[in-house]
Amino acid sequence: MTIEHERSQEKIILSKLQVDDQFRILNIIVNNTGSIEVRIRALYEILNGETTFLFDPSNYMDTHIAPSKSLSIYIPSEIPEILFDPQAKIVVATERGVKTLDYEPILLYEPAEPPTHYDPTKLYIGPLMLKFDDFQYRKTNKDGVLDPDDPWHPGWSIPKGFGYCAWKISVMDIDDRNITINSFSSFNAVPSESPATTLSWYLEPTNQTSRTQFLQVNKTESVLYIWSGPGLGANAQQMNLPGTRTPTCMVFLTFFGVFHEHDGTTTPYAQTIPFEASITIT
Repeated sequence: MTIEHERSQEKIILSKLQVDDQFRILNIIVNNTGSIEVRIRALYEILNGETTFLFDPSNYMDTHIAPSKSLSIYIPSEIPEILFDPQAKIVVATERGVKTLDYEPILLYEPAEPPTHYDPTKLYIGPLMLKFDDFQYRKTNKDGVLDPDDPWHPGWSIPKGFGYCAWKISVMDIDDRNITINSFSSFNAVPSESPATTLSWYLEPTNQTSRTQFLQVNKTESVLYIWSGPGLGANAQQMNLPGTRTPTCMVFLTFFGVFHEHDGTTTPYAQTIPFEASITIT
């Protein structure tokens, strides 16, 4: 009964995740929002429905957290590197078994206040502004080559079984720093009735050597999504949802890369945008 009473007083929340320029996870910050001291005893990762135990941080540091305090859990050098994955969740557990979890990209995302020149007719989240009049798709072959005979189509409705396709959106960097996004950036279509069948298209880099795209401050750029995975050797992605229904898909955009600071250094950048548009499969 004593243990259960103490468990009821525990509450922890993941607040932030930090990565290096190779997108290896460096540390995870946990807040104690309960009324009792807690001790963190386990970190897990959930990916593709599978839960993997990462390590017990109490073996490497004092993981007690007083009420209203926070703790940075650093990944020890002797632990195999944990690579950031935009589809993964991080789970933290206390010694009494109380858990908290969140998606890795959400822990990297930090909201910002809109700049004074913000146009409210356009969607603004973080340092990027999206243009809804440039949300389009186009046919490709399985190697990701755009079909020269197929023009760009408005993206709000796409025929079922359309096959290999690319998606294009327009963004403007309205931060005061340039941004480079990498090949982990993706366009995600999530059926409103069956989210387990999420389809993701990954960035077509404009710089093939570094697999990145450079976004200059106050310049509108087209971002193209084609691939079924973020690495070299991936095939083009298909619009291929099971069943015979005509579902509507919500759209989520993820951007990963670096800010180019004014002193010549770079800092990690990531955000998830629930795109204010939907796709109907007709």
